[in-house]
Amino acid sequence: MKFASQLSIQSKLMVMLLTVSIASILVIGFVGYQGGREALMQNLSAQMSQLRITRTRQIVDYFTDLQNQVVTLAEDPSLMAATIAFQTTFNQLDDQLKNPQPDTQLNNQPDQPNLSPQELSQLWLFYQQSFIPRLAENVEGTPTVKPYFPKSAIARYLQYHYIAANSYPVESKSRLENPEDGSEYSKIHRQFHPFLRDLSERFQYQNLMLIDSKTGNVIYEVAKQVGFATSVTQDSFVNSGVAALFKTLKDRGEPRTFAVADFNPFRPNAGKPAAFVGAPVFREGNLTGILVLQLPVDQINRIMTGNSQWPADGLGQTGETVLVGPDLLLRSPSRFLMEEPEGYFQDLKAQNVSPRTLSQIRTSNSPVLLQEFSSPVVEQALEGETGIQIAPDYRGVPALMSYGPLKLNDQLNWATIAKTDINEVFAPIRRFRRRVLTTAAILVPLVTFLSLFLSRSVVKPIEQLIAGTEQVARGDTEVMVTVNSGDEFHQLANSFNHMTHNLHLQKQMLEDTIQENTDLILKILPASIADRLKHQQQPIADQFMNVTVIYAELMGFNHLCTHLSAQEILLLLNQLVSAIDEAAERYGVEKIRTCGAVYTAASGLFTPRLSHTKDGVDFALEILQIVSLFRREHQQDFAARIGVNSGPVTAGLVGRSKYVYDLWGEVPYLARLLAAEGKVDTILVTQTVYDRLHELYEFNSLGDWDTRQRGMIPVWSLRG
Repeated sequence: MKFASQLSIQSKLMVMLLTVSIASILVIGFVGYQGGREALMQNLSAQMSQLRITRTRQIVDYFTDLQNQVVTLAEDPSLMAATIAFQTTFNQLDDQLKNPQPDTQLNNQPDQPNLSPQELSQLWLFYQQSFIPRLAENVEGTPTVKPYFPKSAIARYLQYHYIAANSYPVESKSRLENPEDGSEYSKIHRQFHPFLRDLSERFQYQNLMLIDSKTGNVIYEVAKQVGFATSVTQDSFVNSGVAALFKTLKDRGEPRTFAVADFNPFRPNAGKPAAFVGAPVFREGNLTGILVLQLPVDQINRIMTGNSQWPADGLGQTGETVLVGPDLLLRSPSRFLMEEPEGYFQDLKAQNVSPRTLSQIRTSNSPVLLQEFSSPVVEQALEGETGIQIAPDYRGVPALMSYGPLKLNDQLNWATIAKTDINEVFAPIRRFRRRVLTTAAILVPLVTFLSLFLSRSVVKPIEQLIAGTEQVARGDTEVMVTVNSGDEFHQLANSFNHMTHNLHLQKQMLEDTIQENTDLILKILPASIADRLKHQQQPIADQFMNVTVIYAELMGFNHLCTHLSAQEILLLLNQLVSAIDEAAERYGVEKIRTCGAVYTAASGLFTPRLSHTKDGVDFALEILQIVSLFRREHQQDFAARIGVNSGPVTAGLVGRSKYVYDLWGEVPYLARLLAAEGKVDTILVTQTVYDRLHELYEFNSLGDWDTRQRGMIPVWSLRG
């Protein structure tokens, strides 16, 4: 302290200015950084949660549509007829192959089907050269033909004619309608296959299967995969989603049921992930078959990626929404695999993902059932919890994640995750921090130079100020200034204290007078208008583009004039208006004015809010409650008629010596008209208010009203 007191005024001024400037920069920067970070987190968290909820609803709606489609198809007479026809001819062909007739077999008659050794070899070559190489890309180890080669004669027969001998490419085997083998099955196939194929293509199903409910045999299949003509309880279908779905529907044994099989590697589909939905096919009350549809995963992908429009959904450069199954594996594509595959694979390598998995993802160009998303966030979502957390995503990159469950008919239990890399979340804050530091580095030298200049300019007139203040010391001020230093300011303070005493008294009187005038104006006008009037801004008129106007007529006071005095009536009116004023403050509604028993208010006028229409309606409901309580308390016929409208208004101050702040335009005009024409204790609103709030409140339509000057408008009554 002694050292500081011995410093010159110039030195003290420099130290003070530098300290205050630097401290201000640091405090403002810190407060701005923290506030921006919190606001950014809140806004982005709300956005991510809303997007996750939207995606979840879209997926649920999609499966609901699928359920309706499948159940409707299963009850379609054409599909029932196809199921019966395929079942009959399939079993006939199976019997013929199991019990060949020697005389016809030797002559190789068309009605006695069989495969020659050359045809069996051709079927074997198809498996060896076409199916096994594609399967090897998606399964562990080195698969061979023998475990997958069809074991039954009918499976070999039909797969030869419809797959091996089919000249169309693997992905287009469904184009074949008749293999010309002469069997009754092929005749039925030629009859129904175009219809079923068109049905599958129209609804974008990847495959459509008909399964015999008794034997489990796949009696028909659109895509003609290697599961065709085999049994879902044996062969390549064992432990597949189709087998589980078949068992579920068969065990239920009820019409119009629906089942879903989650994504699993499907061997007939070369081991690629596949999900299925199905419904039973009944005829005359008897279970005949099972209709199974392979899900069009492209639709799920389009929903989860927003049709690859991530920035348009507010997800920036790194945001995405994904589905995760109970096995902690992805059920939807990765944005990074689609947009930046090399960076995606580098991230997976850093997470020690096996080369085999990386190869499978690269080959299939999909992470479904291959990419693991092991995180407490996913586990909480699968357990039915929702929330927001910062945690590593499936690439090991920290991300802000909104998580929640997606359940469907107790058959699907998935987790929906909406996430954005934390680096992108806080990028604006980091830019703000850099700007603050850069600004501080520039301002410190400038403040140093400015403080040096100011300190020098202050020291020079010190002696002149001392002489001047000694002359003013004879004044009437009582302000006391205490300076505990030994520099020139000590003498200046002694002189200044004598001078300011009387000045202080005069200033205090003037401030009291100004405050009284200000308080009086605030009782008449809104605070912002009073402030503009105080600063002599004339004229005061504004356009507001989106305001909710509440016009309330308080009824029941006129008849009191016959048996109450003017003071008593005024007291009652003041009590009622005061209660309404308190309600206006609670709902953030600005009181415009009262004229007799008419109360005019506006929501969102001086403080724009997105919820101004809802706040105005809530305030109107509160007025009805206040009037009702006032009526019961005083045992008088008090009532209210209220009109509410939203839209653009013109507001301004009228008068010179007696001011009135009022609203003009179609919006306040219609609000006044609704209040004047409505019934007591009702709230009437315009179409604009109804359109904004009809999901939150119940309204009754009163039809179209003639507004005279504005023509016919629809009017609604709010059901309180």
